[in-house]
Amino acid sequence: MRRLWIVIPLATMLLVALPSRADAKLFEVWAAGIAGGAFGDGDATSERDFYNWAKGGAGGIEIGAKVLFISGYIDYLRFFGGDATANLFSFNLGGDYSFGLTDSLSVVFRLVGSFYLGTLDDAARTDSSTGEVQTRGIGTRGGVGLRYSFAKVFSVGITPLVGYHYFFGGADQDITDTEQNSSGYDFQAMGYFRVGLGF
Repeated sequence: MRRLWIVIPLATMLLVALPSRADAKLFEVWAAGIAGGAFGDGDATSERDFYNWAKGGAGGIEIGAKVLFISGYIDYLRFFGGDATANLFSFNLGGDYSFGLTDSLSVVFRLVGSFYLGTLDDAARTDSSTGEVQTRGIGTRGGVGLRYSFAKVFSVGITPLVGYHYFFGGADQDITDTEQNSSGYDFQAMGYFRVGLGF
């Protein structure tokens, strides 16, 4: 019985580590249309976090490239909910791995570091009670999802991502004024239609 507790985890790790026929690509580039929901919050002492204003339904695009398991991609989101008209560009670098369950269906693992560059409408950026809202920051995201591939280059799927962000506020006036910065957790669940080429 004791050996079984060792064999099962080792066998699981071995299966995950083996590339499938559908996903064993040395190099890949892709573009995708994305849509879903994104939510987040800053720390309790600040209402100046980007995610305090931008949340709810969102849509956009993602463009990226991958070498082995390392990927770099840019995504753009336009928010339709929250208290402000918001846009968010994310520049991401990290790990992106797909494990094929069948020839068409894969489990997707993603873990990236991100640089965020957002915009809000004028009313939110200069709100009289909170000052200027932070729209630039760094963070990390990770998640597990599913992807269904067809016709060799097309796929649809969803990969929910949980992240932690840190937005800068005081750097324009005083780089040491970290009290104006904010941090918090965020979550997004985006469905996508993707076109990818690889070998």
